[in-house]
Amino acid sequence: MKKLIFVVAAALVAVSASAQVGVIAGITSTKSDYKEAWASINEVTQYHVGATLKFPLPFGLAVQPSVIYNVKGTSIEALKGEDVSAFKTDSKTGILEVPVQVQWGVSIADVVRPYVFAEPFVGVAINGENKVDLAGLVDTEDKAEWDNLKDRIEYGFGVGVGVEVLSHLQVAVRYFWNLGGLYGTDDEGNSKPVASTNPKDYVNIAQNQKVSGVMASVAFLF
Repeated sequence: MKKLIFVVAAALVAVSASAQVGVIAGITSTKSDYKEAWASINEVTQYHVGATLKFPLPFGLAVQPSVIYNVKGTSIEALKGEDVSAFKTDSKTGILEVPVQVQWGVSIADVVRPYVFAEPFVGVAINGENKVDLAGLVDTEDKAEWDNLKDRIEYGFGVGVGVEVLSHLQVAVRYFWNLGGLYGTDDEGNSKPVASTNPKDYVNIAQNQKVSGVMASVAFLF
């Protein structure tokens, strides 16, 4: 038993000694398709920024947890018609998020390391806003409100690819799925489709969307 404890302790010390601390930043797109995200890159206002910690493991594996401030959002736009007035609504939420990447890659000549990764994450919303533009005549902005901590919690899963250069620069792209709604739902746990001329009804739908999408990040490891 003592030998096992010694081996585990030695392994933890070795992993900790080779750990790298870094900073990470990038964009978080409201688009759920890579081509759409790239086509609208100039319109992306969402972003993420934070700190990261990489723990190299044997066999090309690595674990890299991060703590980031991630701004996620969604938008709905409709043209004026018989059943609805022209409007545009944008919902944006700032989240303190903890993603944990599990990476696997192969180093090439100790210069470039391409890798793939899976990334579960959990977070808590700390601020948010909803903007409504009704036919260019009404422009309103509301701050997001939550009834309790449970409604603030979000969680999900991401998969992606990346490349690491000289063990210090990482560039990665991932697709993420939000599995929990940030703003709560109706009594049955669903957001119902509506047919209304009231923009607030559409804002409620936007709030209840799970906001899956695409993220692109750059990280510097020290």
